[in-house]
Amino acid sequence: MAHRSLLDAIHDSLAISSPPASEAHLFSSRSSTISSRLQSILDTTSQLNYALTQLSTMSPSNQTSKLASLMKQHAAISASIAISRAAVTGLSSADRSVVFPDHAPPSPNRVAEWGRAAGMEAFVDIPGGSSVSTIMLAGKVLVLDIDIEGRILVKTSFAVGNNVPNGTAVAPDLDAFLAREVSRWVEAAKYASSGESSPSMGEPAVVAADCARTLLGHMRYFVMLDSLAVNEGERGIRWFMEPVVAHQHFMSRAGDQHPSGSKVIPLDKLLVQRAFPILYLNFPSLSFLVWLSPLAYLRLRSSMPKHVRGATGQADIPLTHMTTSLFKDPNGATLASLKLVPSSEVLTVGGLSEGQNDHAFPSSPSHSWILEFSRSPFIYNGHDGIVMSQTRMQAIQSFLGVDAATDILMSIGTPAGASVGSGLGGMGPFGSMSQLNFNNFPASQTTSVENPNLISSSWVDMLLNPTSSGEHYKSTYHSPSGAHPPLNLRLSVPQEPGFLLQRVPVRTTNQVSRVLEIVREQCWLNELLLMSQWQPEDTAVPPQDPTAIDPPSSSTGATVADATELLASLLEGSLTPRSIPVSVFLPSTSLPPLAQSHRHATSCAVPQFSFSGLGPPPVSGDPSGGIFGTGDMDMDMEIPGLSMSMNSSMEIGIGTGMGMEMGGMGSMGMDFGGSVSPLRQPPMIILSSPATAPATALVELRVSFVPGSSNGAGTGPGNGGGDCGVKIEASAGIDTKGMDEIVRRGGIWGLPGRVWTKNHK
Repeated sequence: MAHRSLLDAIHDSLAISSPPASEAHLFSSRSSTISSRLQSILDTTSQLNYALTQLSTMSPSNQTSKLASLMKQHAAISASIAISRAAVTGLSSADRSVVFPDHAPPSPNRVAEWGRAAGMEAFVDIPGGSSVSTIMLAGKVLVLDIDIEGRILVKTSFAVGNNVPNGTAVAPDLDAFLAREVSRWVEAAKYASSGESSPSMGEPAVVAADCARTLLGHMRYFVMLDSLAVNEGERGIRWFMEPVVAHQHFMSRAGDQHPSGSKVIPLDKLLVQRAFPILYLNFPSLSFLVWLSPLAYLRLRSSMPKHVRGATGQADIPLTHMTTSLFKDPNGATLASLKLVPSSEVLTVGGLSEGQNDHAFPSSPSHSWILEFSRSPFIYNGHDGIVMSQTRMQAIQSFLGVDAATDILMSIGTPAGASVGSGLGGMGPFGSMSQLNFNNFPASQTTSVENPNLISSSWVDMLLNPTSSGEHYKSTYHSPSGAHPPLNLRLSVPQEPGFLLQRVPVRTTNQVSRVLEIVREQCWLNELLLMSQWQPEDTAVPPQDPTAIDPPSSSTGATVADATELLASLLEGSLTPRSIPVSVFLPSTSLPPLAQSHRHATSCAVPQFSFSGLGPPPVSGDPSGGIFGTGDMDMDMEIPGLSMSMNSSMEIGIGTGMGMEMGGMGSMGMDFGGSVSPLRQPPMIILSSPATAPATALVELRVSFVPGSSNGAGTGPGNGGGDCGVKIEASAGIDTKGMDEIVRRGGIWGLPGRVWTKNHK
């Protein structure tokens, strides 16, 4: 093989596509790839610097000019070859991502072929006098017996450590999972080979090809586990049985929180307290149902047979129905899978056991455990993962003990005494490296036309409009019953960068619980925002007053009596406006409580957050362009989050020793020795709308997500939001009884309309 030249290295570096800022971080599936590419750029830079230094020492002469001419020709030829090679590589990588239809009928030889491709020994056994063939796939420790003719059967056994009676299944849950996966492929292959279509699936040939690829992936995962188990003898079975052990641990903790005598719990209320562990959902390991959108929960409830009920003390959705439904249609569900991957793909985190209630996963220097997240359908540019805010990504990073000192992505090429991110000198297609550690983002979000991948978009932009960014989004909410006028929602985008959370390294069950607790908070915000159709606000069109009433004109034949009646109804507050403006604000920092808040009797005490950085992000352009238009009302005191509490709560949290600043999670003082989660600002949505005439103030509603955590600690002082995990604060005189259930069912955007209807009557 020819030695790579400097020009080859330069062209390879130039061919590197810039990763989006949302994916160039510690918990991205591309972190190891980005790390190796950065190292390649640094090595190439060093080589280029050496070559230019050597050339600069040559004295000018005819030989030097001839050498320069030859080098130019060589560079042009090398560039042409590099372009052609990049084009071929791009086509081949695109082919690998395409699933080609598979019309072949199901055959035992196909399964045996996949086993050999994965690295297992494969045998097809046809007993004498029997038409049923059995496929045996064997590794060093694991043995799989698969029957695909007639009834689909899969039996798992181990070459060592089988301390079970003959005929007893060693891993019945794993057998059922593999049988379901094989059955899905057999069914699709039969339809594809016969040319028939199935109403329960898409194109059968494509489904069969996708199932074949999935089965091959499962076999490769088993081979990886087999390589770890072979060196441990009988003890090596633990690598295959760890999902079962971890599942039992999580279920035992859930049983302690919900005794067997308690009543059946709605699944969405159960998810408020903890993630729901599901064994072998879509991967041969342990999965977690982290969150469900209100529509997804309704779909699960409506599709459940009437005679089926959940077990006492558990969810109202039976496990069998839940698993089948999420496997077929995971839309609106946020899932996390516990997987084992090579250690070179992830960072190493600390993970000492925290006591009797904790469980450490089996460890190996060559492999690490991760939580891999998925949300269907994909939200961000077709990529799998969860859109997360910077604050919550920092919370995960701080909890796991990952910082710039141990971050391989940040320490590459950084000279001693230099600041983090200076190793590249600002060159290369990756630009600033600060986003790799979730820190040092600019206060304003600017758009770069030259390289849009480097835009540090707000997490709201990533969620609602990944292709661009804006300062405001608008949406219209219509009451299904027509109880109130349409609500014109105007969302102020928080100036907080967003990231795509794809995988997080973990080593203990407590780490899993705490990571899922943080992700759950973000999912609550994401799913509520996705309940409405948001569009970027057109800043070129000046906002109009949606509450304005067209005055009667002489051309319409209006009389003086009509005008008098209109004026009287305006003064009485009985006139119905065309629409109601509602300002939506997502605070990124802690807020003081509303003064004289009228809450339901079962609500918890208002948490005393410190006063820091209140108010929405500044709006560029005409300052008079508020949500009510020019001259609607005096807006001096009507800043969302401040309108009802600025004067009375200014001193709360100041000088009291609380000092909980959320600007940087790295200084939160994490205590890894206990089981209590650190205090965090609960996610909150603020809705502000004008009060019913003749009042001129704003009606403010604060909707917070404050459940008790999975380990018995809340997210902040006064932890408690009822069994819905929702706490409602409102302006004086507003009754919030029942609003938590409305939010639970996805009706948060209609709350201002309900308040208006009650006051209007």
